[in-house]
Amino acid sequence: MAIGSSQEDFAGRRSGPDEPLLSNGTGLFELRNRPRRNVPWLVAYLVVLATALGGGVFAFLHRNTRYADLTSHGLGDPTLCPITATTHSARRLLQQGPDAPTPFDLDLFMRAAGAWVGASVGGAILVGLLFIWLVRVSPAGLVAVALALQVAVPASMGVVALTQRVWAAGAVLLALAGLMVLLFMLWKPQIELVTRLLGLAGRGLSANPGLVPLALGLQLGLVGLLELPLLMAAIAAAMNGTLVYNTDRVDRGSATAAEQCLDADGGQVPCCEWQTEPWVPAYLAFAFVAMTWSLFLAFQIKMFTVAGATAQWYFQSASASAASGSGSGGGGTGRYRSRTLTSLRFAVGPSLGSLCLGSAVLTLVSMVRQAMEKARREHGQNLIAACAAACLSLLLALVEFVTRFATVRAAITGEAFMDAGRNVVALLTRNAMDAFGVWWLPPMILQSCSFLLALSWSVTVFLSSYATTWSHQAAASAQQATASAAITAVVGFLAAWAVLGFLASLLLNVIDSLFVCFAMDRDIGQVSSLDVHTVMSKLPTVGAVVQQPDGGLVYGAPQEQRGLLRGSESRV
Repeated sequence: MAIGSSQEDFAGRRSGPDEPLLSNGTGLFELRNRPRRNVPWLVAYLVVLATALGGGVFAFLHRNTRYADLTSHGLGDPTLCPITATTHSARRLLQQGPDAPTPFDLDLFMRAAGAWVGASVGGAILVGLLFIWLVRVSPAGLVAVALALQVAVPASMGVVALTQRVWAAGAVLLALAGLMVLLFMLWKPQIELVTRLLGLAGRGLSANPGLVPLALGLQLGLVGLLELPLLMAAIAAAMNGTLVYNTDRVDRGSATAAEQCLDADGGQVPCCEWQTEPWVPAYLAFAFVAMTWSLFLAFQIKMFTVAGATAQWYFQSASASAASGSGSGGGGTGRYRSRTLTSLRFAVGPSLGSLCLGSAVLTLVSMVRQAMEKARREHGQNLIAACAAACLSLLLALVEFVTRFATVRAAITGEAFMDAGRNVVALLTRNAMDAFGVWWLPPMILQSCSFLLALSWSVTVFLSSYATTWSHQAAASAQQATASAAITAVVGFLAAWAVLGFLASLLLNVIDSLFVCFAMDRDIGQVSSLDVHTVMSKLPTVGAVVQQPDGGLVYGAPQEQRGLLRGSESRV
């Protein structure tokens, strides 16, 4: 029997002629045969997007131009919503007038604080670069800081609670801190593994220097192109309406001043309330679906691009070494410079339909979660509902997990989304690994460090802006100077957290991609990147895949192999 199989055999076992054949240039990464996948889902997304944007244009053209004035100043004017004006057209005609000026002068604020806001955002980018450097050169220090933060926060809160004589809360918080210490001691091997995984992720980003700016520009561009128009459309839709008589009033329309609008208890209430047109709620729900779908699609495109570039780097490691040994390394290096753009071209080209399907799945998961949260608020004391919600939450988490790895698989092979999902589940089943410790720890570590770095940057911004700018304003009091510095620090914190969160997501995408690449390599008995294989092989596994003479698969003992040529086999 044979351990694994050749890459030609692996390609030959694909389910049909439509499946992509594995390319010879970059290992298991498919470069040539990438037909368009899941086209109906791309068409469905474009129809939803076009309909939502078209509805937004209609909403903007038919909006009530006095919306801001009516909702801010007209709610207390009973003459704008007489009880006798029953039709929508009569009410709207009564409320027509010139556009009301905006009460907020943004330009005035930006002239006063624009320099420091710009410095806060620019500095946040530098903090992000520092974060990537720390991941690259000292992942162990980063992990140690994150774990210490997880213990220090509840411990410090517990000490504060004890000093305030809140004995029960203090004891619980200190016990939680001790439990975290015990947990981290028990998980020491997994933590060491995660440290090495983060180092690999940092190396993956360093090997693809164009990935960070391209992914950031792609994310901002897609969000700006897709989300902002839909958000403006939703705002315009909400402006389609009129003021109507407040039914809480008991004066039957006889009030002539705001203080005469009273409820049954004699308390003053708004004379009018804003009522949207009948079609607005349905359109807002539709626009919300389009916004959620578009947001997840932007994330999917980013993940696909990162996974594709990472996979090319992983599978080209062995090819680059071979090319260098044969004297053709210079040409190979030049050929590898475009792997990020190659992956992006596949994402917005042949695989865009698959990404639309994947983002639709995530949109459905998000909607189900929101419905669950609403049901929990309404039926929080129902034990059956709570148990059903817990089971459904686990199922939704599993769907998200499979969707993420299916996207990575599709980025590597060019498969359709459902095929990639089935194949990646089978792949990870055949190469069973201790996924819990690996996939729980990296997000926790990266998010903790992101929060700590963002908080440190905000404190720096607060102290610097207060000392150099706000405290020297002659017209500003001490309270005003402190408030201005605090607002600037909040802007710096949000900007740094956004940048660091984006970079952390990139690192997690790289780790997911390396995980799938290693599993695909291991499935056919080859090692494309010895460094990655050395780290990943530390995961507890069920052994190597062994092919029986009758074609069946069983699991044998793990075996280290390197540089297996296509078509070669190891006999046992």
